[in-house]
Formats: sequence, structure tokens, C-alpha cells
Amino acid sequence: MITKIEHINTLERPDLEPYRTLKRPMEHLQKGIFVAEGEKVISRLFESDLRVFSLLLTAKWFEQYRTIIEHHPDLIDVFIGEKHLLDTIVGHELHQAMMAVAKVPKGVSVEDLATKIRSNEKFTCVLIDGVVNAENMGVIIRNCASFGVDAIITLSSSCDPYLRRSVRNSMGNIFRIPIVTISDAITLSDSITFLKQNGLRFYAAHPHTGSKDIRTVQFNDKSCIVLGAEGHGISKDVLELCDEFVTIPMKAGVDSLNVASASAVLLWEVQNHK
Repeated sequence: MITKIEHINTLERPDLEPYRTLKRPMEHLQKGIFVAEGEKVISRLFESDLRVFSLLLTAKWFEQYRTIIEHHPDLIDVFIGEKHLLDTIVGHELHQAMMAVAKVPKGVSVEDLATKIRSNEKFTCVLIDGVVNAENMGVIIRNCASFGVDAIITLSSSCDPYLRRSVRNSMGNIFRIPIVTISDAITLSDSITFLKQNGLRFYAAHPHTGSKDIRTVQFNDKSCIVLGAEGHGISKDVLELCDEFVTIPMKAGVDSLNVASASAVLLWEVQNHK
């Protein structure tokens, strides 16, 4: 439902602050909001149950999406501006000049995740440890959606999945997957132990002396793939909690893949071998 439609020629007004401060996403997260950009992302935002506060877009995009906005259950402020004005927000030309401000959803608890694991015959999740590049985070989330992952666990060592670049690179798939955040080392140990007790088996993507070729692994019906940061890899505390170690075979002289690329290979194999 549209609460107001305003044509603007400046961003210097209080109700446009989230758009004006687009390059300071941590401030947005502290306020419990995030900015979505691009048609595909915003289209999936409208399909989700996340609270949408406002839209900033060109007249062309507004006319294309007007009916959807009018029938949306949220009260939405609409700001219409020229494309060149919207381009100034990011400092380059926007291919799809439309943005939205929405509320970051409440994370899923470890207890709720355990309930989901128990109630399903098969369950796949991904644990992300130390991935601080928001674009990699977004692509991993997109890959998770592509290969049927049921939930994602992020640790405090990783960037927030609702950073703008993460949301953008997920292509809006972040709105489709439950996300559990584990905030500290004590909670981490207790949480993973609890999830293992509820049937989840943890597979670390890590070059270990006992690592198995990913093509030979018979994955448990309830599996969690653990991904670590490029360079440092999975942290010692997390590795100690994992059940098995797996690797992706590569040609001699190449010892690693970008973590987002690796996630696609690993998840395809998990899906193929279950």
C-alpha cells in the first residue's frame, strides 16, 4: 500500500537518509534496516514477508511496479527521482535505477534450526566461518538457494549477510533461506554439539591429512558444509568440532578456489551424492 508519492530533485532530506548513506551499511544494520537494489532483488523482496519501508526509483520503474506496490500489505513511501540523481548515490550508473529500504528479519535460533532438522528426513545447511567479503557472502547465499540448502549458519567472524553488497550478490535469494547467527566461541561449541545431537553431521572443506575427495564422500542425509575464509581457512575452534574433512580435487599447481566458487562445487556434490 502506498502511503505517499513524492517527486524529488535532491537527496538532502531526512526521509532519504538510508539512501544517502548507502556506502555506510553498518549504520543501517545498527538501525535494523538494509538497502536492496535492482529489479530482481526488489522483486524477490516483494515476494518475501520482510517489512518494506520505502522505495526510491525512476518514474519508468514506478509505473512498471505500481500495481504490485499498491497491493503490497506494507505501508510504503515512494520517492521518484531522475536516473542521474540515483546514480549519484553509488557514484556510477545504475543499470536498474530502483532501491528499497526494508527491515532486517529476526534471525532463526539454534533451537528452531534443531527442530527443523529433526522434522525432516533430509536436511542440508552451510556454516560460514570468517568470510568477510560481502560479495563472496552474497554469491555463497545464491549458490545455497540454487542447490537446495535449507539453512545457513553464520559466525561472528563473518560479515553480516544483510550488507548491501551481500544482498545484491545473492540476487535476493537471501530472503528465501533461514539464517542462524552464532555470536561467540562458547555459544559456538554448545550450538554445534547440540545440532550434532539432533542428527546433523559437519563436513569441513579443508585440506587435512585425513581429507577425502569430495567425489567419494557419502554424505549423511542431514549434512552441514563448513566454509572458511580464503587465506586463513576454517578456524581451529570450528575444525575441532567437525566430523569429516573434504577437498575438491584440482590440477597440480592450483591449491584453492575462491570460497564462493568452491561452495558451488561442494554443494553440487552434496546434492548429487545424497
